[in-house]
Amino acid sequence: MDVEFQAVQVGPAVLLANPAELFCQLGLEMKKGSPFRFTFPVELANGVVGYVPTVEAFGKSSGGYETRLTAYSNLEITAGRRFVEECVRLARSMKPGEVPAPPKAKPFTQPWSYGSVPPEVD
Repeated sequence: MDVEFQAVQVGPAVLLANPAELFCQLGLEMKKGSPFRFTFPVELANGVVGYVPTVEAFGKSSGGYETRLTAYSNLEITAGRRFVEECVRLARSMKPGEVPAPPKAKPFTQPWSYGSVPPEVD
């Protein structure tokens, strides 16, 4: 099945769009392989191809409804690895922007008073 991947950069962040429901490990691998400090796997974008498990999830001691071939989930066992490779390739084709520095907080001159309200008892 042909699937569409997309990478959208917003400064120091990249959104890696794919049409699947990925196992968490695959998203973590995308983040690990990406040069961006902020990498967000985006699922169920550009179509729907069902669950995409890791290869390990198809082992004897694994399983579950996500690894069963159905009309909804019917990709090759190696699809997850291929999704990661393609999304990381797209992320690496771009250069991360600079992470903006947040404004510096003013120095504290008084003790913390938020929530310091006496009980309202009659």
